[in-house]
Amino acid sequence: VAGRPVFSHPSREGGFRLRYGRARNSGFATIGLHPATMVIAGEFIAIGTQLKVERPGKAGSVVPVTSIEGPTVRLRNGDVVRISSYEEALRLKDMVDRIIDMGEILINFGDFLENNHPLIPASYCYEWWIQEVEGKVPEGDYRRIDEETALKLCDDYGIPLHPDHTYLWHDVSAEELRYLRDKIAESGKVEGKYGKSALVLKMDWKAKEILENLLVEHKVRDGHIVIERWKVLTRCLGLDENLRIVRDDTESQEGLEFVRNVSGLTVRAKAPSRIGARMGRPEKSKERMMSPAPHMLFPLSDAGGKTRDLKKAIEYTKSYNSVKGEIEVDLPVRICRKCGKESFYLKCECGELTEQVYICPKCGIRTGETCERCGGETSAHRRWTINVRELYLKALENLGEREPGGALKGVIGLTSKKKFAERIEKGILRAKNRVYVFKDGTIRYDMTDIPITHFRPAEIGVSVEKLRELGYEVDYEGRELRDENQIVELKPQDIILSRAAGEYLLRVSKFIDELLVKFYGLEPFYNAEKPEDLIGQLVIGLAPHTSAGVLGRIIGFADVNGGYAHPYFHAAKRRNCDGDEDCVMLLMDGLLNFSREFLPDKRGGQMDAPLVLTVILDPKEVDGEVHNMDVCDRYPLEFYEGTLRCAHPKEFVGIIERVEDRLDSEKKYFGLRFTHDTADISLGVKSSAYKTLKSMQDKVKHQMELARKIRAVDEHDVAERVITSHFLPDIIGNLRAFSRQEFRCVNCNEKYRRIPLSGKCRRCGGSLTLTVHEGSITKYLNLSKELAETYNVSNYTKQRIKLIEVETLSLFESELKRQIKIDEFF
Repeated sequence: VAGRPVFSHPSREGGFRLRYGRARNSGFATIGLHPATMVIAGEFIAIGTQLKVERPGKAGSVVPVTSIEGPTVRLRNGDVVRISSYEEALRLKDMVDRIIDMGEILINFGDFLENNHPLIPASYCYEWWIQEVEGKVPEGDYRRIDEETALKLCDDYGIPLHPDHTYLWHDVSAEELRYLRDKIAESGKVEGKYGKSALVLKMDWKAKEILENLLVEHKVRDGHIVIERWKVLTRCLGLDENLRIVRDDTESQEGLEFVRNVSGLTVRAKAPSRIGARMGRPEKSKERMMSPAPHMLFPLSDAGGKTRDLKKAIEYTKSYNSVKGEIEVDLPVRICRKCGKESFYLKCECGELTEQVYICPKCGIRTGETCERCGGETSAHRRWTINVRELYLKALENLGEREPGGALKGVIGLTSKKKFAERIEKGILRAKNRVYVFKDGTIRYDMTDIPITHFRPAEIGVSVEKLRELGYEVDYEGRELRDENQIVELKPQDIILSRAAGEYLLRVSKFIDELLVKFYGLEPFYNAEKPEDLIGQLVIGLAPHTSAGVLGRIIGFADVNGGYAHPYFHAAKRRNCDGDEDCVMLLMDGLLNFSREFLPDKRGGQMDAPLVLTVILDPKEVDGEVHNMDVCDRYPLEFYEGTLRCAHPKEFVGIIERVEDRLDSEKKYFGLRFTHDTADISLGVKSSAYKTLKSMQDKVKHQMELARKIRAVDEHDVAERVITSHFLPDIIGNLRAFSRQEFRCVNCNEKYRRIPLSGKCRRCGGSLTLTVHEGSITKYLNLSKELAETYNVSNYTKQRIKLIEVETLSLFESELKRQIKIDEFF
C-alpha cells in the first residue's frame, strides 16, 4: 500500500532476525521490536502499529521490548553502530545513511503452534547460551560480558562463544573472510591513536562491506577503519593478538564453517532466520464518531442542513407562511397512560410513562402489532410535524442550562424500527461536554488492542497505595508491593487505557454526572476532575461485529495510541490482537443510555452493540487462540535445538507450558510468566509517520526514502508494487466509477442516477454536484509517472501508466481547446 513501507523482503539478509520469546507486554499475534528499531524505521512503526509478517501468522501488533537487540546502521560519516537505546536512536536518526540490519523481532512459541507453522532455526541468543553453559561455568551474571571474558570462558570451559560477541558469519562466504583476514594481516595495526587500543586498518571498501555484513561495529577516521572491539574478530579469522595468521582453512566455502575451523571455538549461527515484514494498519486511539458526528439521536430531516445542526433547524421555514422551526419527521406513536395525550417520548409532559401504539397504514386504525381488521403489518411510527424551537427551549429550561456555544447536531432520520428518538436534553449536555453519541445511544472510544500480562505501577501513572486499594498487594514474585518499579501481574479484567482515552472518558463522566443531576434528579456518580479519578471505575469492552460486551476496570493510563489489556480480555471480545481495534465505554453510560430501540432495523443492526454483558471472565470460554499462549519464563534447551531441524511446534506441547495446561485449575488466572522484560511499555514511537505525514505525496516520498536506506528492501520492487497494487487499480476504478456515477445534492445529500430536468434537487431544491470528480481520478497519475521514472520499474508497467494517461486526457481534455505545437505535425 502506498505510504505504508516494506521493512524487509521475505527472508532477506539485513531483515528482522527471529528471536523466540514472549515479553510481559506481549501475548498472541504480537510482535516485539526494540524501540530503537521503531525510530530508525522512519518512525513508521509505532506502539500498536500492525505489521504484516512473512511468518508464522498473517500479522501482529507491535510492542516495545528493550531486552532484545536493536538495529545496526551505517552513518553518513561511514561509522557502523548498533543502536541499543531509544535515546541513541533519536540522536542518530537523521545521520543514518544505511540500515544494515533491522534488529531482532520477538515472536512467541504459541504463535507458531496456533498457526500450525513449523519452527524455523532460532537466533543464537542469551536464553539459549545460558542453558548450554549451566553447570559448566562458575555462577555469576553473564548477560553482559566483555570480549576478553567471552574468549576466556570459551578457552577455559570449552563452551560456545557468547551471543553478544557472535557475528553474522553465515552471511558472508569463506572467500570473503579470507580476503578480510589477509587485509588485516597485511596492513592492520593495534594502536591507541583514536582513543583506547583499537585495530586500525587502511581503508579498503571491500573489507568495509564485509565488516558491515558481519555487523562488526567500526569507525572511519582519516581514511582508516577503526575497530575498537577486535579481539573476537581476529580470533575468529585465525589471527593471533599480533595479527599473524596462526590457522588457515583453504577448503571451506561457507563463512561459519571457516570460522569454526580457524578459531578453535564453538561458534553458533547468530541469525539463521529472517522475517519479512511490511506495515499494515496504523495504531489508533480516537473517539468513535459517526459521520457527521451527532450529539443526539434526534431526527431533523433536511432542516438541519448538511451538518444536521439543531440551531439551523430552529431557523428553518418550509414555505413563506409556515412557522419557523416547524419540521416534519418520522417518530413513534405513544399514548400517555394517564392523560391519553399522544407523544413520541417515553415520558409524557404530565410525568406519566407512555405506551407504544401501532397504526395500520391500510386501515388507518390503531391496533396491535398485527392489524385486527386486515391482518396486515402495522407501523409503530408516523409522520409528525414538530416545532424544534419549542422542544429546544423546553429542554434548556428542564436542565437549567444556557444555550451551548457551537453546533448541536442530530441526525437526518432514525433507522430503528420504531423510530425512537433521544431527548434533546441529552444532546445539549453532550454538546456542552464535547462528546458524541453512537448509533445505540452510548459514547465510545476506540483503541488498538495491545496485550499485556505484567506492568510496573510507574508505567501507568498509578500509586502503590491506589493499587493496593484495587487488590494488588504483591508483585509477580509474591513479594509485598512497596515500590512503583516492581513488576505486578495484571488481573484479567483490568485494563490500561491510553492517556487520550482518559481525557475523553473524563468528559463522558462529566456528561453522565450532569445527566443524572439535571435530567434525572439524582446524585452524581463519578465526581471526576482529572483522568486519574477514573481509576477503579468499570467499563464495557466491545468489538465490532459482536453483540457481547466484557466488563473491565480501569487501573491506569499509558502514553500509547492503543489499549493495553490482558490477552484473556481481548480474547473474551473475540479478538486476537493482530492490529484489531475495539471500543470501551463507561459502564454507567451503557446502563443509562443504551437502548435496543435505537438500533437500526436492518441486517447487522444488532451487531456492534452490547446486547449482553460478560461480567465474569472465564478463560475456558474465551477465543481459543489465547489457549496456545505460552506462560513459562524460559524455553528449554531442547526447544532451541529442535528449531534447527525445523521441528513441528506440537512436539513441545506439554513441555512448554501454555494457558491450555492451566484451564482446569485456579492457576489459569494468576502465576503467568514471561521470557523477556522491557524497560517501559510506553517507550517507543507514539504515532506512526503514516498518520503524521498529511499528503500521499509526502507519505510515498518517505516510504521510498526508507526503502532506499534498508539493506533488506529492494526499492525498485516496492515502487513497482505500489504502482501496480495501489495506484493503477485506484485510477482505473475511479475512471469506471466516473462513467457510472450518481449526482448528489449539496444540501440534503439526496442522490440521483440522472440529473432531473429541473437541474435541481427534487427534495429540497438544492444544487447538484458530481460524486466522482476529475481530481479523484488523476490524483495518483503524476505520482505514478514520477515513481516509474525514478525507479527501474518494468516497461510493461510504464506502458500501462501511459495508456491510462491517454485515456484520462481523452476524457477531460478537449481537442478543440488544446493548444497544439507545430512539432506535433512532424
